[in-house]
Amino acid sequence: MTRANDLRRRPTFPVTADAAARPVRGVCMAVLSLAAAMAHAPSAAQDAGTGAEGARKGIAFTPRVSVSETWSDNLALSPDNSRDRGFITTVSPGLTISSGSGMIRGTFDYTLDGIVYTKSDRDARLQNQLSTRLTAELVQSALFVDVTGNISQQSISAFGQQSPDGSLDSPNRTETRTLQVSPYWRGRLGSFAGFELRATGEMRDTSEGGAGATSGSGNSKQGALSLNLFGPVGRQLNWGLSGSTTRMHFEQTGIDYRTTSVLASLNWAPDIDWGVGLTGGRERSDYFGPETTSVYGANLRWSPGPRTKLSADWQHHSYGASHNLTFEHRMAQFSVRANSSQSVSSGETPTQATNYQLLDLQFGGVEPDPVKRDAFVRGLLAALGLDPNSFSGAGFLSNTATLQRRTDLSMIWAGQRMTLTLSGNDNNSRRLINSALGVGSGDLALTDRVRQRGATLSVGYRLTPLANANVSYSRQNSRGDGGFGGNDMRTLTANATYRLGPRTDAAFGLRQTKFDDTSLFASSYQEHAIYASLTQRF
Repeated sequence: MTRANDLRRRPTFPVTADAAARPVRGVCMAVLSLAAAMAHAPSAAQDAGTGAEGARKGIAFTPRVSVSETWSDNLALSPDNSRDRGFITTVSPGLTISSGSGMIRGTFDYTLDGIVYTKSDRDARLQNQLSTRLTAELVQSALFVDVTGNISQQSISAFGQQSPDGSLDSPNRTETRTLQVSPYWRGRLGSFAGFELRATGEMRDTSEGGAGATSGSGNSKQGALSLNLFGPVGRQLNWGLSGSTTRMHFEQTGIDYRTTSVLASLNWAPDIDWGVGLTGGRERSDYFGPETTSVYGANLRWSPGPRTKLSADWQHHSYGASHNLTFEHRMAQFSVRANSSQSVSSGETPTQATNYQLLDLQFGGVEPDPVKRDAFVRGLLAALGLDPNSFSGAGFLSNTATLQRRTDLSMIWAGQRMTLTLSGNDNNSRRLINSALGVGSGDLALTDRVRQRGATLSVGYRLTPLANANVSYSRQNSRGDGGFGGNDMRTLTANATYRLGPRTDAAFGLRQTKFDDTSLFASSYQEHAIYASLTQRF
């Protein structure tokens, strides 16, 4: 294959972000309005049918409903001497909308869980699950809007009680909704340069997740404006100039952070396989009090083929160095992805990754089209018997800016009958203290640093063309700085799935969880559960 053909065949990676939104009040209207617009996009106006015909027209609707029954010997996650045994019935209608062409492209997936407890005095409740990534092309090749959103059950404290199932009654859980909207304009300044002008607004809202969590414990807003200029594409030696300003606001504490920077860059790409670059400029921030300092850094990109990618970026800042190192490689049956990063964060710290997000990230290089990748990932999760919305790592809410260092490793091996997945993470979060603003609240008001580590191993086996079995083991560990205390959770699950028809799946499983707590909360417990579910797609 010639070098030119190799370049044309290389996949492109869409720039997206994971954020979230709840379909209520203003957040709801923004996401659902865009989903409705997608349903009436010009590419699907002539025929918005489902199935193969809908897919050819670029849009697909997949309604579904799931019913599950779980027996647990510890609904309240209490110590051994005060367990509350009973049944949990969950009815979950949902809808997936996908568009691969036209004015609006992306996926919208929403599920409403109705949870009822039997043989227990606990109140029935509703939970929302949302995962959406949409791009609207308002003016062809010029004006775009990216919308990303998510609703999930989030741990409030890293040192509070953790649980593997959102339907269990934990006081340390809240429903977190985030929405990010980012309009941007791309264009050319003659033959001299190109530009991108982008505005980004993000809001995070939390409320009681059905388990008594404090309302508004993690509410925040963030806004950013940036302008990037860059030289003509294709040159070996190129330049860039960027300016940006960002503001973070935490509602519960009233803390505000502002950052403004101007950076210049020089990039050299002697070959399509690799390139290097240098950056430098000035930055004003108030993480430790208002100060203006120099910023400098370097970056490296190496891609010897379509199956291997290495990228590295490092920058010096007044609050500490930031970096992002990523390695990806895939073979016929095996793929691996490793990432190490450090940056300032204002969201969940660290952000929790669901099973869906893990595999979506893992297969980004295999299938660059987000709509096709969504269908592929959901099919794989169904075959493995894994819940797309279950977490593969821990997290907590923060009410102050943090310097977050995160290391992730994920691997998957897929044979003719057996599939193995392994993921691990090591997260270290340190608060940034401005004495004039305060230290905020929550975990990072109690300790300067929080470290969380976790790993998940899953083994899936295809028993027949219609039946699959899966065994999964996960472990999560949280620790504070200076012997503050922590906890350790171990979960073992075994399940089997069976395809009853082209659109009907059944599952049966067992779960064992042991949670050891050495922090001030003293909330150790053990839990065993048996569950079954039936899912019908329409």
